[in-house]
Amino acid sequence: MELSTTFRGLSRAESASATTALERGMSRFDRLLDRPVQVRAVVEGGPPEHRVSLIMLAEGEEFNAQSTGHDLTAEINAACERLRSQLLRHRSRRETSRQKAAPLPSTDQ
Repeated sequence: MELSTTFRGLSRAESASATTALERGMSRFDRLLDRPVQVRAVVEGGPPEHRVSLIMLAEGEEFNAQSTGHDLTAEINAACERLRSQLLRHRSRRETSRQKAAPLPSTDQ
């Protein structure tokens, strides 16, 4: 999985902890995906709150998740969870469409 990050308005310590949290969050997706993917993360820090945006390009689709709040690590985890739920929905739809498209086994004897 290729992860590219952009940090805006964060200190070095905050950037390091955000990188660790992002890598931990991205490890949740490995078993959900068939092929390597590209993830772009933008983490913005401001005096009142932090904003996390994740964009994942996987299987010809683009998945987006955003989260805003005061706790940086919690916002990264929330955005990763939103992305994970989108991937699970996409995966179940894909499997359902494959089952519908599969021919029924022949019962001729």
